[in-house]
Amino acid sequence: MSYLTDEEKAERIKQWWSDNGMAVIAGLVLGIAGLFGYNWWSGQQAERAEQASEMYQALQFSMRAGQFEQADEMARQLIEHGGRTPYVALAWAHRAEVALAGGEQEAAVAALREAVDAAPDDGHRALFRLRLVRQLIRTEALDEAASVLATVEHDAFRGLRLELDGDLARARGDHDTARERYREALDAGHSPEYLQLKFEDLSA
Repeated sequence: MSYLTDEEKAERIKQWWSDNGMAVIAGLVLGIAGLFGYNWWSGQQAERAEQASEMYQALQFSMRAGQFEQADEMARQLIEHGGRTPYVALAWAHRAEVALAGGEQEAAVAALREAVDAAPDDGHRALFRLRLVRQLIRTEALDEAASVLATVEHDAFRGLRLELDGDLARARGDHDTARERYREALDAGHSPEYLQLKFEDLSA
């Protein structure tokens, strides 16, 4: 039980404020500044994401129109200014397509490696790795293709993974394994027409 008089209580409050007042004020200022800074940062991120979305839509339009040089420049700008948005990885993937359209196989490989590194989540990362595997097989970089393919474990891409495993076996001359992988891919529900044709070609 406290026996302090009102004057003594007031004096203690004044002394505590004298000792701690600046720290309290500083804490309040920092808290307000932190909240303001976070809101500003969130606004900046939202604005950047909106701009990146608009740039990506324009990029897609240029790709569909066959304006590859313009599309490549848009992709470069998006990569430079897109920050940490998912559109950066997609821009790299489009640069790979532009490179392929121009017959630049190695440039396509390099762009797809960048797309993998910039992928925003495991799903996109797996998809870009599978695209990279396909391109590595085309350029006969079979050991690297096998190494990258081994890192893809996403269930959503099981059929495509099996198909590419078949393509890799076929590129190495192992037609029996290739045929088996194609059959497994078809059984898994991955059944684009060209896969059926590849399977039938090895089964003839």
